[in-house]
Amino acid sequence: MITKNLLLIEDDLILGESLVQRFELEGLKVVWVRRLAEAQLQIDMVWGAVVSDVRLPDGLATEWFVQLPTASRQLPWFFLTGYGSVNDAVGALQAGAREYLTKPFDTEKLVSAVMECMFTHLATGSTMLGISPAMRRVEELVHKLSRQKTSVMVNGESGVGKEVVAQMIHNLDVRSKKGVFVPVNCAAVPESMMEAEFFGYEKGAFTGAQRAHKGFVERADGGTLFLDEVGDLPASMQAKLLRVLQERCFFRLGSERTTHSDFRIIAATNRDLYADMLAGKFREDLFYRLAVIRIEIPPLRDRPEDIRWLTELILKQITAEHGTPIAMSEVFLRDVMARSWRGNVRELRAYLEHAVVLSDSGILDKPMAPTGPARVGDSLVTHAPGVMASLHVVVEDAERGHIRKVLTHCEGSVGKTADVLGISRKTLWEKMKRLEISA
Repeated sequence: MITKNLLLIEDDLILGESLVQRFELEGLKVVWVRRLAEAQLQIDMVWGAVVSDVRLPDGLATEWFVQLPTASRQLPWFFLTGYGSVNDAVGALQAGAREYLTKPFDTEKLVSAVMECMFTHLATGSTMLGISPAMRRVEELVHKLSRQKTSVMVNGESGVGKEVVAQMIHNLDVRSKKGVFVPVNCAAVPESMMEAEFFGYEKGAFTGAQRAHKGFVERADGGTLFLDEVGDLPASMQAKLLRVLQERCFFRLGSERTTHSDFRIIAATNRDLYADMLAGKFREDLFYRLAVIRIEIPPLRDRPEDIRWLTELILKQITAEHGTPIAMSEVFLRDVMARSWRGNVRELRAYLEHAVVLSDSGILDKPMAPTGPARVGDSLVTHAPGVMASLHVVVEDAERGHIRKVLTHCEGSVGKTADVLGISRKTLWEKMKRLEISA
């Protein structure tokens, strides 16, 4: 199970307060203690990670760490110290610590490392969706829905991972062990064959039906029926699907016997199905039957934190498939981070596979032809010169430039910059993160 709880052990009041605020911006619940004695009272709680200073008023945290039970030492531990003791570092790392940072350290790198550790693949093998706050909220909802048999509608652009979310709900549902996950691309089934494919048919039901055939609905009994691009269902099929959802029974073509099927339905679409319903293109009663709970998956360009995480994850998968280690340079990674990825995760995967195939050295160091925004200096250019951009893009560019200017004037002080801009430090941190501005 994923937990957002972080234990912070730090006796420096200024650093401690700063780290608490920064981690809370990531959506974590931070418990901050300043003594080992206080930490000992908290360590048996459920934590996603621990960030600890080494030298505390009542002892060395590294000495305490090596004496902890194995379960506590298996958590991601990050040690901070102003006294770079090699012996302490080696001992802590050998005992299971994840990282040992010497002050002053890069706060953003620490936050990134902690978030990646907290939301990476667990030993149980459950699928993680991302490390961004948006995808962690989606994942939290997925865990809740997996315990219910509620119908779910997943919305999002093509390539964002709607089927991955549906598959995760199915995998986490203890009831699904009795059945399978049946994915159906509604746009790919010919209208003339829809009834036969969805409900099945008996031998001899029509010319060419040489044997009985189970349809999608029957095969999903005890499991999950996933209807991708559900907005492409014709009106006649919408009515028949609605009846099946209401009565949980149907007739195979050519049969007079009722067949029962108990399944969870998850639908997905990249269209505005609510607008289609208002326009009379989609049945209102079916819409509300399918969309009891709606999950909106944001596009990859709106969650840049996930791009690096996904890139490393996909390259690991490609490495496993090819059997050859693949590394990437910072130049290549910066180029990946700068692209807009209109095709979302699907485009990112295709791009990386293409790059791996063309690489002769086992190192990805040469960016391929640009398909999205590029960086010029320290600015993110989101539209090409001479091209009419949307108002949203222009406003973001102006906001990014002004914040950078004030930050420079205030010598990088976030507090002073927030005062000049007339906003809170938390709001400024959020804007800096969204606009990809480093302090």
